Amino acid sequence: MSTPAGIDVELFRTDDYVRAGRLPLLPLLRSVLEPMVGQSLEGATIELSFLPLTDRAPVRGTPSVINLRGSHGYVQVRIVRGDTVLYQHPHALREIVGRPLQELLGERLPEETHWGFGIRGPGLEKVALVRPKPMAANRVEIAVGGPRRRLFGIEEVPEPEPPVATLQELGIAEPTVEAVSEPVAVVLHSRVHGALTGARPFSREVEEGGFLAGHVHRNAEHPDGHLVEVTVAIPAERTGASLLHFTFTGESYLRIGESLAARARGESLVGWYHTHLFPATDRFGLSSADVDLHTTTFHRPWQVAALVNIDQASRVLRLYRRNGADTMTTAPYWVREP
Repeated sequence: MSTPAGIDVELFRTDDYVRAGRLPLLPLLRSVLEPMVGQSLEGATIELSFLPLTDRAPVRGTPSVINLRGSHGYVQVRIVRGDTVLYQHPHALREIVGRPLQELLGERLPEETHWGFGIRGPGLEKVALVRPKPMAANRVEIAVGGPRRRLFGIEEVPEPEPPVATLQELGIAEPTVEAVSEPVAVVLHSRVHGALTGARPFSREVEEGGFLAGHVHRNAEHPDGHLVEVTVAIPAERTGASLLHFTFTGESYLRIGESLAARARGESLVGWYHTHLFPATDRFGLSSADVDLHTTTFHRPWQVAALVNIDQASRVLRLYRRNGADTMTTAPYWVREP
């Protein structure tokens, strides 16, 4: 049971759900409940019991609004003045918070067309925030008829062989013997390593991730091996995420393609990274969902997955490579100093 005086509404703008501040919950509730009970609630006590009933439906209209902590989508409202119960009834948060938010935000920021919100306060710390996948822009649904004669075909064009290099040539003065025997070895530029292990802020509520870009080389000391040089880690856009999963969308890939083209440094997409919001252990690295994402999306044998485990103030970075059709194993990496 909570009283709304100590509870805030956290706001997220656009369907990328960028944090946009907080509002106190009480004024929003009063704007809805006072007309409902037909009197001012000044001096009354509003008691709230958040119910573990899912409601992820948006408040439709402009702007649209959605509860990002939809696992607790309903609340039991009880209003008491002295010994008298003025009102008690369950409501969807979409109804008594989302709707007044829609009106308020539509007036204050009419240019914004979509918002997310989440209730924050004592007792709600373990209610997970879930960021839905964004909708594709300019989406059109096309009804497909029966089979038609194929008008053209598409076939993959083989990529040119990567240039040959050694770890020394990539700036690693004293590589270990692992570099000779490993099918994939990774060189992280120091700014990439620094960003993933400390400098880049990551959410503590939902997993976050992005793409690794750089250059791939044939390993001169291992004819069948590759050296992957990671020059930049770029946060993904248009993703879905929660406490326990992270998802790219088609638009995520389109935008990373545009970003690499704009950088004009001849970089390739050499992999991806994401966070896990719990300590690293020897027994648990990538989840089965992570392995599925990598093996079904990143088909090159040299593409890698970086995993950042976040625990309080510490981070642990590990890298993984494909090991067969549908399994992965750790890949050694070195940090190239500037």
